[in-house]
Amino acid sequence: MGIGLMFLIFFVLMAIGVPIAFSLGLCSMAYIVTNDLAISMIAQKMNTSLESFVYIALPLFILAGDIMNTGGITLKLVNISKVVVGRLKGGLAYVNVLASMLFGGIQGMATADTVALGSLLIPSMEKEGYDVDFSCAVTVASSTIGSIIPPSFLFICFGAATGVSIGNIFLAGIIPGIILGLAQMAYIAYLAHSKKHKGRIPEGERVDFKTSVRYLVQGLPTMVLPVLIIGGICTGIVTTTESAVLAVVYAAGYCLVVKELTFKQLIKVMYSSVQTIGSCMIILCTCSLFGYILTAEKIPQKIIAGMFAMTQNPYLLILIIIAFLLIVGTFMDSTPATLILAPILLPVMVDLGMAPVHIAVFTCMALVIGLITPPVGACLYLASGIAHISIERISKAVLPLIGVNVLVLLLIAYIPPLTTWIPGLFGF
Repeated sequence: MGIGLMFLIFFVLMAIGVPIAFSLGLCSMAYIVTNDLAISMIAQKMNTSLESFVYIALPLFILAGDIMNTGGITLKLVNISKVVVGRLKGGLAYVNVLASMLFGGIQGMATADTVALGSLLIPSMEKEGYDVDFSCAVTVASSTIGSIIPPSFLFICFGAATGVSIGNIFLAGIIPGIILGLAQMAYIAYLAHSKKHKGRIPEGERVDFKTSVRYLVQGLPTMVLPVLIIGGICTGIVTTTESAVLAVVYAAGYCLVVKELTFKQLIKVMYSSVQTIGSCMIILCTCSLFGYILTAEKIPQKIIAGMFAMTQNPYLLILIIIAFLLIVGTFMDSTPATLILAPILLPVMVDLGMAPVHIAVFTCMALVIGLITPPVGACLYLASGIAHISIERISKAVLPLIGVNVLVLLLIAYIPPLTTWIPGLFGF
């Protein structure tokens, strides 16, 4: 079987609704069997793919995020956001974006952000007078910030797949994540003060001083977690994996001490997390097998040669790569896309003179935009289920915010210091 037929099987399986992990595994298995390769290679490659010490961080960060989310942390982050931006016109829309920025420092997954904040804020925004379409659009668009502000699930996947320091990628994602959040807030500000959209954005609600103090006192301990993670890595006290252990210990300890969780509830959260972790690990295994076949067939080298044959201009090449990533992200989940494409595209972009951390950030940012892009955007379906409206309505409403995200992506791609400056401060 040729590599072309393997891709055909993969896309057919995806088209009929077979989960991505099984689509990757089945087409890879078909290739191995029909090319008379050792069947044992399937188990061997899938098993060895999980031997990396870095992969221990993935389930631990997922568990820490689930603990803090279940322990009422989401509401505390929303309350802090209300204190900061709630009084502005369009206050809850700003709160939605700012809460996603804060939530990203705890969880690092766009889909988790959509569910946690969407369940709380979409109904609240409707009650305040926002269109349900706009409420869903802001929720799904801001959820992408969670995959850029560290700790990021995709950054860990990129680092594990390529060998680039995950700690350095975390540092590189800070400024882009903040810029993305500010850009989305700028779009909300435009709507709030535009005569064309007058009446579409309700007035904000000021939180009184006593309540503000209470919200801040309740919420500030939750912000210790991002400081532990980033601070520990920057100072060299802990590795990325060790920071994930600290995150779990702090999250569980905090939620138990403030009685937001009982031991019985903690066990349920761990069980739920195991289900999420299991699905992620299956994807990691099958992606590794698929990636091995691509490497054996020298697909990375062929892609590199093809791109350089199109143009030698580095700016055009970056634009071509961004367009390619956006298209892939539209039809494939960001996790397997990162695991498959990161090792292929890294050498291409390094040859263009780009820093590995810069490549990591803008690659993950491009792929995560696919989560809010129809027809396969996972965050769109989650928001649709929460608000009980059609995917078509949300897709139409989110288009301007997708445009905002793409503009920020281009900014990050063409201005490397936005990603390399903070790692450079720490000598990385």
